[in-house]
Amino acid sequence: MQSESEGVLTEFLGLLPSTPEATTLRQIVELGVGVVHADEGSLLVVDADAGDLRFAMTVGSAESEPVLLGQRVPIGSGITGLAAATRQVQVGAPIYRDIEQTERLSEGPESVIAAPMLLGDVLIGVMTAVTFIRGRIFNSQEAMLYARFAHLAALLVEQARLLKMREGDGSQLRALGGTARVEQEILVRLRRIVGEWPGALGPLARIVEAVEEIAVRGSR
Repeated sequence: MQSESEGVLTEFLGLLPSTPEATTLRQIVELGVGVVHADEGSLLVVDADAGDLRFAMTVGSAESEPVLLGQRVPIGSGITGLAAATRQVQVGAPIYRDIEQTERLSEGPESVIAAPMLLGDVLIGVMTAVTFIRGRIFNSQEAMLYARFAHLAALLVEQARLLKMREGDGSQLRALGGTARVEQEILVRLRRIVGEWPGALGPLARIVEAVEEIAVRGSR
């Protein structure tokens, strides 16, 4: 039976369950959370018809993920909704008034980063990172670094879409340029991340290896 997470990812991002694409997307979120020393992180996707965001993935807490998956956040509401509305990374105190919460969330995270996932001018989702450490506030450098991981996640989705187009498959996302543009953006983002956080080189290498396997599979 397909999980809530798998269903949301398939419906809105075209990522089939248990595929290398879906696995690599989770790895990007996990790495981003680790780089900014967050306790948990989530990926929300845009439901354009409903005009809101839906939780599609949460890392760092086995308790939080089943509670949050599938829940909705209005665009423009709170830090996460504001990131979607403005298409800019936001940092602040999270608000979870309109969704079911775990006990940990109800106690109140100290700080949250919300970074939009953009393909050109198209918003496909938001990546968040939260900390529960008292007095811990994410700074602007951490926010911008996390935003780069959100952009990498968006580029992975775009790469998967391009592969599907080459295979003759349909796509829910509209074309936004050729493969060369996507490849160049990936290289630029990787260089910036490694330049600011050299410790990310090893994990990023594994992510790139996974993406390479996806590309090779798509070319067969």
